[in-house]
Amino acid sequence: MTNKNAFALALISAATFITSGCTTPANCPTCGTTQNGTVVAIGVMRVPQASPFGKPFAVWDLVTQDPVNRRLYVTDRSHAAIAIFDTATDKPIGQVKHGFVGSVCCEPDRASNFNEASGPNGAIVTPSTTGGKLGNLWVSDGDSTLKVFNLDTDTLPVDHNDGTAKQSFGTVQTGRSLTNIDDCARGTNVSADPTGNPCGDLRADEPSFDSDHNRLIVTNGDGPNGAFVTLVDTTNPTCAGNSCVLAQYFFDGGGDTATTGCPDPAVSGVTTGAVKCRHVGNNPATENATNGLGGSIYNPGTKKFLQGVPQIGPNPNDGEVTEIDPVTFAVTNHFRLTAATGAPGCQVASLALGPSQNLLIGCANREGEAFPPSTFIMDVSAAGKGKIIKAIYNVGRADQVIYNPGDNRFYLGARDMENGSFLGIIDASTNMWLYNSPTGGNAHGLAADAVNNHIYVPIAQNARCGQFSAEGCITIYASQ
Repeated sequence: MTNKNAFALALISAATFITSGCTTPANCPTCGTTQNGTVVAIGVMRVPQASPFGKPFAVWDLVTQDPVNRRLYVTDRSHAAIAIFDTATDKPIGQVKHGFVGSVCCEPDRASNFNEASGPNGAIVTPSTTGGKLGNLWVSDGDSTLKVFNLDTDTLPVDHNDGTAKQSFGTVQTGRSLTNIDDCARGTNVSADPTGNPCGDLRADEPSFDSDHNRLIVTNGDGPNGAFVTLVDTTNPTCAGNSCVLAQYFFDGGGDTATTGCPDPAVSGVTTGAVKCRHVGNNPATENATNGLGGSIYNPGTKKFLQGVPQIGPNPNDGEVTEIDPVTFAVTNHFRLTAATGAPGCQVASLALGPSQNLLIGCANREGEAFPPSTFIMDVSAAGKGKIIKAIYNVGRADQVIYNPGDNRFYLGARDMENGSFLGIIDASTNMWLYNSPTGGNAHGLAADAVNNHIYVPIAQNARCGQFSAEGCITIYASQ
């Protein structure tokens, strides 16, 4: 439940004494916001099933909000579930769960930090295929799968028996599941996997949805077989025999127009013969993805997907946003992030599309590559051709970034800033940085409700959770 009383007031008071990095210089209208007030935490929500006596809410990944039904979906790895909240009332609803891998990286019996095999990782709501109200939920998981749920029948209440969990629809195989997690973490082949690769393709990670054509893409960016994206038909949620998989894109520099030479299905895990084979990049030495894949988003203006690539080739300063046509399956553009384009050292983590087809690019520290905080805004319209129109250095090192049409702002989960984790705020009408609001440790996922303009930020055990400080919570931010 939400605590909006003394604790919320205490949070607001405390937040006003923490330096935001804005001291009302020229071009900063009122320090912190264009609405004569700062953005602070106003309340918290308890995470279903979290308990200081059992398993607290400690590990999660991406967050999404359904603007139609005003529901928040949080990928709760600690409980191997999707935690669901009502953003109209700011109260928990329950969970969806069935067979998720859960948190591998941070369990006490694991010595290795193994985020790449954990899940759930991302969730997408698509229209119902059975006449329901709430739609279908597609969830990427650590075993190279998408698990599909009917939200009208599979949603569990806050208090429930785990034996009642169910998954009404199918499981999509995007790659090979790992065969021995301990073996993979050690980097050897003690389990004698016949392919010599007990890791498989590791996790299916970041999804995005094309509502014009009912298609979804999801990344596998961490596996030893290389980075690839899978294109899925969301009108086929049962996906019998992986029949919903339409195409796979391998970021190996094998040629944008090449349609052969993709990995054998025994390696990729995709067994449908009708799957289209595509490559991304035109030079295997300089245009291949060398540090995984970031987030993606659908651009309704061009009717194409935009996929973040943290690094292409050997130079960690070079990345790109790749444009993909979900109908023709063609790779249509490479929008480079380099010194020559005015956006070096980004290591793309996440994308958010604002007004006028302005794309906010969230940059992060990835796999040992660290750069000063930076955020870039790119014109991805047909006329803009990927031109960088704004570079922002007041905030960066973010994991998830979003656009809230309700207040016309971008928000960034900037967890790796020098002085801690912050919620970064940028005015999407002027592309001006406004404010960094302190959030607490590892606050990297976020979502917004465009009706009440509340911003939802999960955090682990923290004093900011008030009465839930020992179990973690969802903090609620708003302009004051």
